Amino acid sequence: MRLQTKLALFSAASKVIVLLLLILGLPKLVNTVALHNADARLQLKEEKMYQIIEDQGIESFITEEDGNAYGSYNLFREEFISLEEINSGKVVNSIENSLRKVENEVVRYRVLSSTFDLGGKRYLLEIGRSLATIENNSKTLQKYALYVLAAVVLLTVFTDLAFSKILLRPLNLIMKRLQRVEHPSSFTPKKLNTTTQDFLYLNDTINSMMGQIQEAFQKEKEFIGNVSHELLTPVSILQNRLENLLADPETPESQLEKLVDNLRTLHRLKNIIQALLLVSRIENEQYLRNESVDIPQLAQEVAEEIKERAEAREVSLEVDLKGDFTLGKANQSLLFTMFFNVVNNAIKYNKPEGTITLTGRSLPTGYELCVTDTGVGIPAENLPHIFSRFKRLHAPDGESHGLGLTIVKTIATFHQIDLSVESVLGQGSTFRFRFPA
Repeated sequence: MRLQTKLALFSAASKVIVLLLLILGLPKLVNTVALHNADARLQLKEEKMYQIIEDQGIESFITEEDGNAYGSYNLFREEFISLEEINSGKVVNSIENSLRKVENEVVRYRVLSSTFDLGGKRYLLEIGRSLATIENNSKTLQKYALYVLAAVVLLTVFTDLAFSKILLRPLNLIMKRLQRVEHPSSFTPKKLNTTTQDFLYLNDTINSMMGQIQEAFQKEKEFIGNVSHELLTPVSILQNRLENLLADPETPESQLEKLVDNLRTLHRLKNIIQALLLVSRIENEQYLRNESVDIPQLAQEVAEEIKERAEAREVSLEVDLKGDFTLGKANQSLLFTMFFNVVNNAIKYNKPEGTITLTGRSLPTGYELCVTDTGVGIPAENLPHIFSRFKRLHAPDGESHGLGLTIVKTIATFHQIDLSVESVLGQGSTFRFRFPA
């Protein structure tokens, strides 16, 4: 899972947890706020009531005809105000829930009770607000609070996603640059435009590491090239001497068989050296790419060249090349070697009376050529290593030196050809070449 995805999931999960906690505690919180708001409203009405009594006098509310009491309810009995004269010496100043009977109906109220003295008399002022109204307001507040919380969570999640994408952009650039590297020599160190020190350190470390790899790889290529070139001369001298001894009539017959075995071994050594030298020269770009090559025609030429070898192994070779395609900036001899090695391997590792099929077709992005055989196949665990140097995965003739497919891959990379392999053990393999348009 990508780092950006993990960060996004963690951010979303943490916000969901916070949202759930808020949802669980929201009713109690909103009820507390609603009651506090109702109490503040009752206290405000209490102050206004005292101001009216001070301005208009207590007589405007309580008269002898009213029986020393005043009461007022609004139309829906949501609020009430009562004022009465009391004889008790007890002082009451409180806000609490209380039940009141209004028109034969019991209603729950939040009641503010306050006593005050005026003109030698003591009065009790009560201001109430229906608890049902407060609860309705509380539910409305809860609903809108949930909407706001959900909107805030969504907004922060998307904000975090955008921020993490921006924050991790340098890391994505580093990853994409490394993914495009098909060969150490194709890596180009670049500076990273960011203020995040961790990413700058990572980029500098990768640049330094790739520089060391390029240097080591270059030394290896130079060493292989130089050694291969230097070994060819003594090997050729030894080969000439052995051939002379073999042609000498004075050579004892008992030595002739040993000389033939030595020549065969020397021939294998020479082939290995020449293969290494070829790979080294291709990697060092000592070959020119100044030809335009007709790929279907070249594949047909390879088929005709190797047809007799296939017949000798009782393997049928079928060709089905459709469409025209010319690869510019190519080297025809190298491409011939590439195809020849693949078809030759298909013959070598095929079954008696097996089949090899060369198929070609045009694609919107270029041209695809496949070499399919009905051979022994390649185990899945060996597929990642088939292009490695000196990796002998199977060699029924004992003559393979493990460089044939290395040469194929090197030539394909040199021409920017996408090469892939599909294989089923016991059924056969398909080498797929995709040429860029």
